[in-house]
Amino acid sequence: GDVESIASKNPRELAGLLEQISGSDELKGDYEKLEEQKARAEEKSALAYQKKRTIVSERKQKKEQKEEAEKHLRLQDQLKTVKKEHCLWQLWTIGDDIEKANDEIESDKRSRDELLQEVTDYEREASINKKEQAKYLKEIAQCEKKISERNSRLDKSQPELVKLKEEVSRINSKIKSSEKDLKKRKEEKKKHTDEIKKLQNDLHDLTRQLGELHEKVQDGGEKLQLADSQLETYHRIKEEAGMKTSKLRDEKEVQDRQQQADVEAQKNLEENLQQLDSRKQELELQEEQMQARLKKILDAVGKHKEELTRVRKEQREMKEKLGNSRRKYEMLKTKISEVENQLRELKADRYENERDVKLSEAVEALKSLFPGVHGRMTDLCRPTQKKYNLAVTVAMGKFMDAVVVEDELTGKECIKYLKERRLPPLTFIPLQSVRVKPITEKLRTLRGTAKLVFDVIQFDPALEKAILFSVGNTLVCDDLDEAKALSWSGERFKVVTVDGTLLTKSGTMTGGTSGGMEARSHKWDDKKIEGLKKKKEGFELELEELGSIREMQLKESEASGKISGLEKKIQYAEIEKKSIEDKLSKLKQEKNNIKEEIQHISPELHKLKSIITERASKILSLEKRINEIVDRTYKKFSESVGVKNIREYEENQLKAAQEMDEERFNLRNQQSKLKYQLEYEQKRDMDSRITKLESSLTALRNELQEVIAKEKELKSGMEKATDDIDHLKEEVKEWKSKSEECEKEMQEWRKKISNATTSISKLTRQLKSKETQIDQLNSRRQEILERCELEGITLPIISDPMDTESSAPNPDLDFNQLSRSHRQSTRPSQREKLEAEFTQKIGTLVSEIERTAPNLKALDQYEALLEKERVVTEEFDVARKEEKEIADMYNSVKQRRYELFMEAFNHISGNIDKIYKQLTKSNTHQLGGTAYLNLDNEDEPFLHGIKYTAMPPTKRFRDMEQLSGGERTVAALALLFSIHSYRPSPFFILDEVDAALDNLNVAKVAGFIRSKSCEGSWGNQDAEVGSGFQSIVISLKDSFYDKAEALVGVYRDSERSCSRTLTFDLTKYRES
Repeated sequence: GDVESIASKNPRELAGLLEQISGSDELKGDYEKLEEQKARAEEKSALAYQKKRTIVSERKQKKEQKEEAEKHLRLQDQLKTVKKEHCLWQLWTIGDDIEKANDEIESDKRSRDELLQEVTDYEREASINKKEQAKYLKEIAQCEKKISERNSRLDKSQPELVKLKEEVSRINSKIKSSEKDLKKRKEEKKKHTDEIKKLQNDLHDLTRQLGELHEKVQDGGEKLQLADSQLETYHRIKEEAGMKTSKLRDEKEVQDRQQQADVEAQKNLEENLQQLDSRKQELELQEEQMQARLKKILDAVGKHKEELTRVRKEQREMKEKLGNSRRKYEMLKTKISEVENQLRELKADRYENERDVKLSEAVEALKSLFPGVHGRMTDLCRPTQKKYNLAVTVAMGKFMDAVVVEDELTGKECIKYLKERRLPPLTFIPLQSVRVKPITEKLRTLRGTAKLVFDVIQFDPALEKAILFSVGNTLVCDDLDEAKALSWSGERFKVVTVDGTLLTKSGTMTGGTSGGMEARSHKWDDKKIEGLKKKKEGFELELEELGSIREMQLKESEASGKISGLEKKIQYAEIEKKSIEDKLSKLKQEKNNIKEEIQHISPELHKLKSIITERASKILSLEKRINEIVDRTYKKFSESVGVKNIREYEENQLKAAQEMDEERFNLRNQQSKLKYQLEYEQKRDMDSRITKLESSLTALRNELQEVIAKEKELKSGMEKATDDIDHLKEEVKEWKSKSEECEKEMQEWRKKISNATTSISKLTRQLKSKETQIDQLNSRRQEILERCELEGITLPIISDPMDTESSAPNPDLDFNQLSRSHRQSTRPSQREKLEAEFTQKIGTLVSEIERTAPNLKALDQYEALLEKERVVTEEFDVARKEEKEIADMYNSVKQRRYELFMEAFNHISGNIDKIYKQLTKSNTHQLGGTAYLNLDNEDEPFLHGIKYTAMPPTKRFRDMEQLSGGERTVAALALLFSIHSYRPSPFFILDEVDAALDNLNVAKVAGFIRSKSCEGSWGNQDAEVGSGFQSIVISLKDSFYDKAEALVGVYRDSERSCSRTLTFDLTKYRES
């Protein structure tokens, strides 16, 4: 088989192998059987114990129930006695209170009638004052209308005034500009006059120079003087020379004429070019000045446009702001009007009397001082619809002005505070201690318009007890017929109609017109009125923050005037800009023409210069040839005359004459130029422009005077309108003072009416309160009687011999059974004390009765449970005994199985490391590897697994599955040899256990087997690694089987068709 599988067994399989080897598996059946019996015995014992425990607990419970039943009957008798005494005392106090309330009602009715007459008189006086005030208000409205008209005129005049101011500014600016131009033109005229004078002087000088030159020519220089013969000879020679040079002289004369014409043409071209250059420079200067002017205009236009954009933006913002302000003004006026209408509807202008003010201040003070104070009922709740105001007021009665507090202690602190400050008394409702009856749900299902008053009130859920205490199960309906049907037919209910009529359970009905009750019902609107007043104040504050719309209109008008002025400035600048651009265009065109002429003249001049130069050289050549011929001809004559060269002499004389002619020509040219320039300057018109500017300046000044006159006239009109407005405001102030006086008088009458109305309301409330109190007392009396009847309490009655009926609705009770101290306790504090004592006694008894929760059948059940407890106890003892016997047997088998298993495990675990070291050690690793066994559970090792771990030399810890095949084979052999050492067998048969081993490990395994099986060592006992053994090994490796003592070979016999064996003894060949 595969020897590696032994080392690869899982922990549970390895534990099973060890159980087989140790023999503990023989006890496995007994162990499992006893374990099952033990579990059943323990379960049976636990059930018996639980049953016994249940019976004992039930017996104890029944015993307690028996004692509670006896106590319950005793407490019920005591409670009935206390309730009877309490009800009798309550009925006696109710009768006494009803009698006192009737007396107080009669007194209050007489006082109310007197106050009603006073209110009628006050209202008549107030009506007279109201008519006078209406007349004053009409006068105020007329004055305000006139003020509005004049303000409108002022608003319309303001933009015109701004425009006039801008026009004045524009005209002044234009006048300054014109004056500047006029000054400039005058300076130019002066310069022009000076220029003409200079030209005339220059012309005079040139004329004088020409005269002097003419005299010089007349005088002439000295000439050569010849004799007649010499002269004749000179002429002959001259004629001869002329003949010899005639042809050359004719050619030279032609060239001279052409040269003279070209020179004249060159001078003309040069003069033209010079004039064109001068004109070009003049044009460039004009263009530069115009460009500077244009730039200045463009900069001014840019600034004006930026200013115009800014002012337009400001005007647009101002318009938007003005529009928004007007819309907001109209909206706020509308809202204020709406709020005033609402206040009038709610009668918000009614005078709040001094007592109400004090009460309000007192409640606010209490809320700030004591955290548990919630506020007055009128502030904490309100009817869901306005039509229920009067009905809720009547239903609440005196509790409408009550103050809701958190607990009784807070209420006492508040009362103490009111007494110290001597403030009017208030009723306090403590939420924690107030007792209320729950809502009768069936009242919510009634047909018709009937509803619970509780359901038509809005309130915070935390205040539910206070609201329920105030209105109880009172119903509200729309008409009196429905209220009568609900209150007086069948089961009776307390019902109130929406017009304030109250129907009680006892059958009384209270109704009619009550100004005091209606006024009191308006208190529900106090919170809303206060909110509306604050809202109105907020709107009026916003209206004040808006500022004056008229000032915004004036600013907008100023902005419009600025825009108009800037637009005109831009318009004039654009016109001037266009004029300059046109002039620049003409200058540019003229410059281009001059450039074209210069470009046309320059090549001609250059060409003419080159021709003149070339011809001059030619003339010079001709002249030289002529001179040579003449010199040869005159040579002898010159010598005879005594002149070196007569030709040169004549030429010098001629040259002097020519120079004088040239000088005369130049002077005449200059004279003609000066004449032309003088004529041009004299023709220039310098006066028309100055005249035009002076007339324009005069027109502008006249226009300025007219605009200033208009501005003055407009200002005077505006001042007059302002004076009229001030005068009208004074009149309005006077009328308002008279109106305020009337208002004060009306306030006085209203105050008196309010005080009287408050007193009437107070008396009406008191009457209503007393009537409600009587109704409540009667209802309470009836409830007490009904409760006594329901609870079976028999009250003492004075028997009437004439009474034939068995029962009466209001029987005469015998109060003699009440103690004297109870009947004499008439003060509220004494009554409260007695009520508290009764309540405490009843509450104590009721709580004790509620705590008893008796079971009257407990006496019979108790005895039966005692017998049942005895039987269950015997069953429990038998089960405990049986459980102990089985547990002892189970522990004995478990201990024996544990000992057998641990004996084998300890032996194998002790030897496996030593055997593994022998199988793995070598010369390089003297210590060898490490192998050990671990138990998963040391208490019951046979039920769990054994972990086998082997670490070959130089290898770190790894699981068995991660070792190589050879390493697992060596580990498996070590485990087999360790098991063999515990229970040795006669011999081993090892079938190719070396298949996965290398030569080194084969040699180690072979050496180990040989050491244990050869030379009789199998018969010897080794304390460390077990006893020796015999072995039969099947192997194909010579390094393994060459260590054996004998070999057995198996081969196939072909002839016989079977296997045959050969044996070979190796002991003879063993090395010594």
